[in-house]
Amino acid sequence: MATKLAARVLLFFLFVFLRIVPAHGQCDLQISYSAKDLKKPVHGVLRLTHPDGKSTVLFNDKSKKGDICYRLEQIGDYRLSVSINGGSLKNESLEERFSITGEEYRVEASISFKLEPKDRHDWKCRDSIPSGHFLITKYSSPSPFVKIKYLYTLSGKRGKFPGPYFSVINESQDTLYGEYLGYFWGALSAWKEDGYKALGAIIDTNCNEHLPLYPGTETMATVGSFGIPIPLGRYRFNLYYSTERSGKGVLHLLSDTDSFRWWGAVENWHQLVCDFEVVSIL
Repeated sequence: MATKLAARVLLFFLFVFLRIVPAHGQCDLQISYSAKDLKKPVHGVLRLTHPDGKSTVLFNDKSKKGDICYRLEQIGDYRLSVSINGGSLKNESLEERFSITGEEYRVEASISFKLEPKDRHDWKCRDSIPSGHFLITKYSSPSPFVKIKYLYTLSGKRGKFPGPYFSVINESQDTLYGEYLGYFWGALSAWKEDGYKALGAIIDTNCNEHLPLYPGTETMATVGSFGIPIPLGRYRFNLYYSTERSGKGVLHLLSDTDSFRWWGAVENWHQLVCDFEVVSIL
């Protein structure tokens, strides 16, 4: 009886301890900040609020450009806020919230300021307005129920789409979306003596939106929109998918006043990696 009681007490204290002590070694937050498109120097401030309530100032300067890397060591909800002041701008600010579950391997934040047409429905409008663009992107490992495999490569002769071709199989309960208009277009790297080197590919965003990948189905994946002719050799294919219906880097209008406009979004992407070798070309 005493042994069971001691075990329960130990479990209780472990439960409390694990809830109080933050998890360490999670992932890096990489921030790209730019106000170089604004006419006058402005004072920018970036502040990160941690799950435990602690607040850290990551950037506080009139510099027009900066890159910041900060280690996220706690699991939970974060708040990243940006404020900008100077010239005709009077302390414009925005806060974005994102959570860390322990599955993320990188979080990127892109913060930029620029001038855009005041009438956002008329790109010919000559009057301009300053705007802020605030994008947070979380990258996580894929679900074990989402799989990818190499199929084949064509020569690309006589106008044929060269590939290489891959199959993405969705055995999860989630509906999946590709990065660009729902298409599962990825990037290719070729193996060299000192590692994988990226190969160029073209993305055509003028296509119609592609159907998502529903649970229990599979779809074709390719390199960019037009494929890329490749010789025999070893390659790596990187593909991102999301369980949310949102294109890569698509920002939403968050506020629009006579003096300033904010755009923002928080995205979640999962990376599929397929290492393969081309031993024959059809």
